[in-house]
Amino acid sequence: MILLVDMDAFFASVEQAHHPRLRGRPVIVCGDPGRRGVVTAASYEARPSGVRAGMPLAEARRLCPRAEFVEGNPHKYVEKSLELLEIFLSITPDVEPFSVDEAFLDLMRLGERAGRRQEVIELSRALQQRIADEHGLGASIGIGPNKLIAKMASGVQKPRGLTCLDEAEYRRLFWPKPVQELWGVGEKMAGHLRGLGILTMGDLGRARPEVLEQAFGVVGPHLREAAWGHDQTPVVPYHEGVDPKSMGHEVTLPEDCRDAAFLEGTLLRLADQVARRLRGDGFAGRTVTLKLRDHRFQTCTRQRALSIAVDDHLAIFEVAKALWRANWKGEPLRLLGVSVSALEATAGSEQTELFARDARARALQEALDRVRDKLGEASVVPAGSLTHRRGLGHVPFGPLAKVAARKPERRERPKPGRKDAP
Repeated sequence: MILLVDMDAFFASVEQAHHPRLRGRPVIVCGDPGRRGVVTAASYEARPSGVRAGMPLAEARRLCPRAEFVEGNPHKYVEKSLELLEIFLSITPDVEPFSVDEAFLDLMRLGERAGRRQEVIELSRALQQRIADEHGLGASIGIGPNKLIAKMASGVQKPRGLTCLDEAEYRRLFWPKPVQELWGVGEKMAGHLRGLGILTMGDLGRARPEVLEQAFGVVGPHLREAAWGHDQTPVVPYHEGVDPKSMGHEVTLPEDCRDAAFLEGTLLRLADQVARRLRGDGFAGRTVTLKLRDHRFQTCTRQRALSIAVDDHLAIFEVAKALWRANWKGEPLRLLGVSVSALEATAGSEQTELFARDARARALQEALDRVRDKLGEASVVPAGSLTHRRGLGHVPFGPLAKVAARKPERRERPKPGRKDAP
């Protein structure tokens, strides 16, 4: 048996648990509520109004004017996630955090107990109660013979639901549902499947493997297996570690913008943030991806593969800038994003071509990183983004806001005739 613990409206629920005045009220977690942005999370009290994650804040305010808009605190959510991890580890050492608010628990080490359905259900109910008692949070739990079924089961009853399915029950429940409900099938793939006459998960399960392989390559047969509830993916315990597949940053602009200089400065700052994350975590990447979203909410994603892995902000910026210039038609943009994928660990690889560049430049970059580690992200920023520093305040600059908000010290004017007078 495998459990998938999915925290209900996690960010909003953490804020409600920390601030009693928010309990029972519609809560919308976002970036700076005073700026333009999107909904990060919505409490269950806000959802009946139609508010959902990813929605523009202006639309959320229109749909739910009574809502409390709270600026998100990632450090708080990560800390809470680590506290929940300790609870999971008290049940089994085989815990795989799937995201900040989800985790797989493999109960194999519990022996015969893990094979008894009713005992696993009772264990799961006790886990839900402990999370509620100790942290004031709700969790929905899915139980299944593999990760796929556990994940699908976790969304059947929310909030604070508990669903246990075997493969036969999984097919009875999900085969009549739209194919897009299958874990891993997004809107674009669902459109391709509908074009093949595959409308439901049952249609997918009954589809001919060769047709799916012709349409989707090696992914096609795996989709059919998933429709049947087959999944051999192991639970990877957190202590074994799983390398990230990509690192990136994106930002919603303060207003729709077609100022080329401003957009280029934003790309430079984003590339700098991505490079900092890469170096900090010991990775470099071979693929740079640019994300553009215009004022009509149409999104364009383009990427370019490189001959060597990079972790330098200028190298990332030059590729992102080239992609932007090739794909931007001059329309007002709402969002920009830069990410790097095809990651490689840099530890112990100092002899590779990655580090064959000028040693002085590398030493300078390392020195600048140490300055930022000590004094904050605002202490050193790319010169190209300083031209638009005021306008780029929406891109996180660490403690910059606090520095800017501090009033200048008043200096006593020297009296005429004094030696220190100018």
